[in-house]
Amino acid sequence: MEKYLRRCLDSLIIDEEGMKQLEVLVINDGSKDSSSQIAHEYQDKYPETYRVIDKENGNYGSCINRGLKEATGKYVKVLDADDWFDTKALATVVNNISEIDVDLVLTSFNEVTPEGDLLNKRQLRHFPSNQKILFADYCVNPYNLIRMHSVIYRRKLLVDIKYTQSEGISYTDMQWVFSPMAYVKTAIHYPLYLYQYMLGREGQTMDPEVVKKNFDQLMKMIEGMIKAYI
Repeated sequence: MEKYLRRCLDSLIIDEEGMKQLEVLVINDGSKDSSSQIAHEYQDKYPETYRVIDKENGNYGSCINRGLKEATGKYVKVLDADDWFDTKALATVVNNISEIDVDLVLTSFNEVTPEGDLLNKRQLRHFPSNQKILFADYCVNPYNLIRMHSVIYRRKLLVDIKYTQSEGISYTDMQWVFSPMAYVKTAIHYPLYLYQYMLGREGQTMDPEVVKKNFDQLMKMIEGMIKAYI
């Protein structure tokens, strides 16, 4: 991920006051490239905001679980190393988030190329904007409407339900959306395209060839979601 990491971490640098409110945990999952070195540069430059956690490789879910153990903020959002945030949108969310009290914050997102060109805008049209809502009134079947790129959870909700993500397999971002969502009571939607989701990288888990190779992992995750639903 060293090729994309600086773009990712640069996108989190907002105004000085916002940086004081932001906690960035960079979970280095046993990388063998220069990712850890790059991440430590940001920690050295912004020690009050960035914190690097170097760990043995454990796949995606283990990174989420370690991050949740270490996080101290009011809200939690996941950002993959090859993706990035719209910095202006992030500043707006951080500014607003200190004044709200909901279980879930939702934003829209963009699908982009590795070069940053826009492919698709993914807007959450089913929710009113900039107002606190009862989540169940607007989202009968949440996974059909929401993806992990739109989700910001209240950290206390995740702690209260003792949420842990499956480790050792891919595609557990589906679990991140599906499992905690059952406990969400209140939400707010900001019509901002915060998350920039990159598509088209060779070896990406959603690459059709990679999906074919890891189909058993995908099925295991879907079976787990069905059991959780039941």
